[in-house]
Amino acid sequence: MSKILIIGNGPSALKANMGSRIDSNEFDIVCRINRGHRQDDGTLNTGFEKQVGTRCEYWIASDLRVNLAMERYNLYEAILIYTPKFKCNPNTALEVNLSYPSIYFIPTSYEDSINKIVNFAPKWPSTGVMAMHFAVDNFDEVFIYGFDTYSYDTVHYFEDKPNKYKIQNNKDHSPNKEKFYIEYMVKNNKIKVLT
Repeated sequence: MSKILIIGNGPSALKANMGSRIDSNEFDIVCRINRGHRQDDGTLNTGFEKQVGTRCEYWIASDLRVNLAMERYNLYEAILIYTPKFKCNPNTALEVNLSYPSIYFIPTSYEDSINKIVNFAPKWPSTGVMAMHFAVDNFDEVFIYGFDTYSYDTVHYFEDKPNKYKIQNNKDHSPNKEKFYIEYMVKNNKIKVLT
């Protein structure tokens, strides 16, 4: 039975000392999102090992980090790229896959599937939601940790920047819809929250 843990970047990830459990062999794969493992300059996020551990076999990143993915192709077992459907270019995915076999582009059909649960249009699901949906389809058990649906004053546990997503009309994500999606997936036994 395959078991994956997806670490979110929310401040709640620092509320408990889960690091040793995260780094144990309880999970087959530990996955981190966007800057949740390394900053864009390549610096590892350190100082949070007691709370969130250090393991990262899968890195899931937005399409804004395709070039970084190509630079980091040998640092992870797999790198998954999420491109929102409205700006997806299949040729980019094909070109990257041919040169970097450890980099995969999540099919846009996952966005369609998510939108049947809760429609994010005209915005799009976050990379974290996409990671969850992909994991449910590819692993027997999916655990999540550190997903706050943008409810804190800061967005990420590793930086102290104001939460732009608390603004109702932000251009990217829909916190209420993300919350609904997670609650739906938990209620229907598709994902479990690590406690």
